[in-house]
Amino acid sequence: MNLLSVNTSTRQYSLAVMRDEILLGEYILPPGSSHFGDLMPSLHDLLIKVGLGPQELDGLVVALGPGSFTGIRIGLSVVKGLAQCLNIPVVGVPTLHAMASQLPYLREDICPLVTSRKGEVFTALFRWSSEGRLSRIKQDVCVRMSDLRSIVKDKTIFIGNDLATQGTTLRQQLKWKPLLAPAHLWNLKASFVGALGLKRLKRGHSDDLSELVPIYLRGADIRLPTMKST
Repeated sequence: MNLLSVNTSTRQYSLAVMRDEILLGEYILPPGSSHFGDLMPSLHDLLIKVGLGPQELDGLVVALGPGSFTGIRIGLSVVKGLAQCLNIPVVGVPTLHAMASQLPYLREDICPLVTSRKGEVFTALFRWSSEGRLSRIKQDVCVRMSDLRSIVKDKTIFIGNDLATQGTTLRQQLKWKPLLAPAHLWNLKASFVGALGLKRLKRGHSDDLSELVPIYLRGADIRLPTMKST
């Protein structure tokens, strides 16, 4: 099964092409105010590099959030458009679940973090079972970094989308020394989103395009322009 996976829910977005569990190629692109203009050219170039045409794709996987409002909408729109054009199935994967899966088979609880606004983060808690299954033990929430102490009780390792800021804040906010994932893992890779989606696709499961919606958790911070008095 040839699979294209898209993550645009975090600041540093990524694209991956897989053949079953084998990663054929992956692009990780730097954050920037206009970097979404590079999404389709990068997607096209990645397919060329791995020697596949769009018509050779058998499935699509996309990160649903929570995360960047604009990014989630763009990624979901691209994947839905491709699915309709190519007539292939789509699977949506929660961003925090995919991020936690980048730390396999740990004994510690895993707390993924995705930056929100106003000093808040999107977070949840996950744990690997003795059978090697990643289970959710707390649902996705949006909280202030200072409130993580009320969520994290047991020994926990943190992984997020912004080590420079989140790592520093964790060290300041928590009374104990936090366990941080290695620095090179602190960005969600599309290949991990794809690996989770692939499991569902291989079981014959996919999402209805009309029902596939983003995971936001909080409303958009949109303000109307202020009218100047004359």
